[in-house]
Amino acid sequence: MSPLVNPAALFRFRFPCRRRDKLWPPASWGIDEACRLPSLASVAGVPDVLHLFVAWHDSGLAVRGIVHGVGKERWCHPTKPEDSDGLHLWIATRPTGDSHRAGRFCRRLALLPTGGGLRADRPVIVPAMIPRTSEVPAELPEGATRIESALGPDGWQIDALLAAAALPGWDPAEIPRLGFFAAVVDRRLGHVPCYAPPEFPWEGDPTTWAELELTA
Repeated sequence: MSPLVNPAALFRFRFPCRRRDKLWPPASWGIDEACRLPSLASVAGVPDVLHLFVAWHDSGLAVRGIVHGVGKERWCHPTKPEDSDGLHLWIATRPTGDSHRAGRFCRRLALLPTGGGLRADRPVIVPAMIPRTSEVPAELPEGATRIESALGPDGWQIDALLAAAALPGWDPAEIPRLGFFAAVVDRRLGHVPCYAPPEFPWEGDPTTWAELELTA
């Protein structure tokens, strides 16, 4: 039975997002344990399958997602991003905290560990639709994202860079916080959200998202 109240809604989650001088390539960037976001799987009532790390710089946002417990089968189709296995991100560069509909400063991205390239075996980042959006963001500029992945027998890892051009309204000096939500999509487990139960409208309602505070 679905809870009458989202347990996560009893709190306003705001997590620090650490500034790092270098965000790419992953082999030499500054993401470390201090950049790890807490897991709220037990609060949301979902499997604890994701380790998530974030860092920022004036030039953009870096994300590392490590997913385990999902097996080795992956369904990744860039032409069907909303349903594809991967790490899905919702980012609002100018969060209001009270609007139930996403606007032009909100972006959803599907980070797919495979499915891209001529042989469909490369990782890829694809924009995805946010339900009930009041105004769609600008098209994702070519070259505004970077991604690497590693596949394993029980899961996968993604390292990604989202340049400022990929984030409409990005201005850390003026607005040092982001609306932020993440979910793992998996053909076996379904949708595994980070900060709200699966039954709640987090896919399209920014008031259910957490916030990242862009700190030093």
